[in-house]
Amino acid sequence: MRAQVLCDGKNFDVAIQDFNAALRLIPESDEIGRARLLAGRALAEEGLGLWENAKTDYTVALDLASRGGSSPDPYVINSRGNCYNSLGMWKEAREDYLVSSQLFQQAKGYKGPNGSSTARLDGAIFSASNAALMLAQMGDLQGAMKEMQRIARRAPGSVDMRAALASLYWADGRAALAEEEWEFACTKINTGCAKYTDPDWLQRIRRWPPVMVSKMQDFVQIRTSAS
Repeated sequence: MRAQVLCDGKNFDVAIQDFNAALRLIPESDEIGRARLLAGRALAEEGLGLWENAKTDYTVALDLASRGGSSPDPYVINSRGNCYNSLGMWKEAREDYLVSSQLFQQAKGYKGPNGSSTARLDGAIFSASNAALMLAQMGDLQGAMKEMQRIARRAPGSVDMRAALASLYWADGRAALAEEEWEFACTKINTGCAKYTDPDWLQRIRRWPPVMVSKMQDFVQIRTSAS
């Protein structure tokens, strides 16, 4: 628990020390407990940019949880996808994001400690959005746009997909559609679009892949110079 609090406070180095100490104390036979600790340590490793370490911990955590009888956790799978994304392994990242989205959407989704399970539309939308972004990075811009359009119809309040569509429409020469999506994102959704004009936030925090960050920059810069 202390490691989790340290991780939330972005004190990642010390959090990892606590997770390591907990892993030394917990029995090897407690596969579910070890899986949770490894997933927590992986999150701290992500905070330090230790993507390979985090990817390995998430993978082992998923394997242990499965052996212990727990259903796959879509949060952990999406997080491993983030590691693949940060390592430039776009195909693997997309595969994890798609699996995560499917698990979120299933009625039985994932099993919690008390045996209950819930579907999470917000998680499904976020993971599906990540998968669409990976498709753009892999070179299928038309396919990515189709996926983003479906997501935007399903979740009209998704600033992420509205902004992504604006940048892709602009790159595709469809300026009116680009402006329409951007206007919706900026004025019709409470969170607004300001963060999407910051390439550092897009890449480091939101983790858009390079192709999408570049297209958003082009869109924002051309609009700014035109105005």
